Amino acid sequence: MVLELFDIIAGSFSCIFTTISLIVGLIIVSKYKKFKQKIYIYVGLTWIFISEPWWPSSVSFLIALFTGGDGLLSAPAIYFIIGNIFIPFTVILWLAAFTDLMYPKKQKIILLIFVIYGVIFEIFFFYFLVIDISLIGILEGITDVTYKFLVQGYLLSIIIVLFITGFIFSRQSLKSDDPDIKLKGKLLVTAFTLFTVGALLDSAIQLNEITVIITRIILISSALCWYAGFILPRWMREIFQKSS
Repeated sequence: MVLELFDIIAGSFSCIFTTISLIVGLIIVSKYKKFKQKIYIYVGLTWIFISEPWWPSSVSFLIALFTGGDGLLSAPAIYFIIGNIFIPFTVILWLAAFTDLMYPKKQKIILLIFVIYGVIFEIFFFYFLVIDISLIGILEGITDVTYKFLVQGYLLSIIIVLFITGFIFSRQSLKSDDPDIKLKGKLLVTAFTLFTVGALLDSAIQLNEITVIITRIILISSALCWYAGFILPRWMREIFQKSS
């Protein structure tokens, strides 16, 4: 099967985004050895898994690229599993970090609520996967999918939760008198905003060769802001200081 231009662009940018997300996540996780704070494990793994919806696009593209086949187009169940199975786990990781710092006394109840929410999603997901896979979504091509209400609704609710909790989390840093911490807060607000915009655009509009580049660049930018918001290396701090 010959790859269309859209598939090449979409697949390539999915690979770039997921690779950058993996690198960013692993770098942040590695900081645990130095600071001995679980927050680095939580937020590092969060960003690795937050890119999961773009994993199947990357995998399908690479399979088609190197085999000349149709990627995962003929295996929609695998495509859907790769892109969704860890989403509930991702939310738990982030909320563990969020509640650890913001609402430690309410951590157990908040996590319990979202564990139950995630289990319910997984039950319906695999039920539909067996009974009628079209209720989950339809593959539009090698690298593109249109999800139905179950996945679309769940993902939208998770994006909203991430944005709201992310803003609350970042707001504390914005109140700091320390310029570095305040800068981290601004970068984290930017990261959450860019990811929300990128994810919503990616799922809500009809993607073409131009719009897919725009949405994936937004997502890539969110990953870099996430990295800077938690790590803020010296060279990056100096760049922002010079530009301010």
